[in-house]
Amino acid sequence: MEIIEKVLKKENVEEQSSSKSLRKMKFLRFLKFYLIPGWRDPEFSAQEFEIEKIKSKRRLFRHLVKPLTITGLLMILFISILAIFAPWFTIYPLQDLVIPHVPPNPKVFAPPSASHPFGTTYNGYDVLARIIWGARTTILSSLIPVTISIGGGLVLGIFSAYFGGVIDYIMMRIVDLFYAFPTLILIVIVTPMLGTDLLTTLIIYGVLFIPYNIRFMRSLVFQVKQLEYIQAAKVGGARKFIVMFKHILPNAISPMLVSFFGGAAIAIIGLAGLAFVGFSDNTVASWGLDILWARGRYSNISAAVWPGIFIGIAAIGYILLGDGFRDALDPRLKL
Repeated sequence: MEIIEKVLKKENVEEQSSSKSLRKMKFLRFLKFYLIPGWRDPEFSAQEFEIEKIKSKRRLFRHLVKPLTITGLLMILFISILAIFAPWFTIYPLQDLVIPHVPPNPKVFAPPSASHPFGTTYNGYDVLARIIWGARTTILSSLIPVTISIGGGLVLGIFSAYFGGVIDYIMMRIVDLFYAFPTLILIVIVTPMLGTDLLTTLIIYGVLFIPYNIRFMRSLVFQVKQLEYIQAAKVGGARKFIVMFKHILPNAISPMLVSFFGGAAIAIIGLAGLAFVGFSDNTVASWGLDILWARGRYSNISAAVWPGIFIGIAAIGYILLGDGFRDALDPRLKL
């Protein structure tokens, strides 16, 4: 028994001495890591990386959680809830609020009342019901054309900047040609040829705005293309598509994400403007068309005022969200 106890004590002493030596070595490595320039240690480098990643996420969250950004988010959520739950918020189905339907004994542009809180508009349609159903049109108007324009501009801009030469020259001359013509005028010319239904109009709008995003994405790629890790990937034998979409795209997409929200606000206002001048799909509820109908109708001013207010809510909401993401994602801003 005494021999066994001596052996166990000896092992405990050895373990304690080895643990002390390991702690001493780790402390020395820790000092070298922070005091000797250029000296790296895999363990401490991994720990430092995790700490910086957590700090970066906290900074991102802190920049997003700001009063104006939250206000913009609430505005978009409000419009989105109206769009998703439109049948729950009004007793009027959409087909009873669009041309050619005419309600029996219509009260055209009647002032607000208990049965019509915002009054009536053209053909006696309920203004509040058209605003609720019009939220769906607005959400589609903000997402479909901007997704097309930014997606197309993103891909073509990467190709143009990465390959350069003749491809870049031809693409930039096409972009210059589009810049020479007002885009809304082109939409007014092209839309009647292809159809005035909502989806066709949104696709035409998105395609005609691709050139603006090509030039923006091209400038971003030129900035990233010259960085050392891109050159290292090329020297390492990475394929061109891998370099473009795995290395360049993730580091140039943040400004495009911010541009998405600004483009959504522009699309809402632009398509409302097209509806105001008569290029609208009468089978859907449109706030721009409501303003056109109520123009000069002073018996119910709210028929024009409320659609305009909701257009402003949607556009301002996207703008505030875009500003919030710009502050959070732009590393050059120290906020």
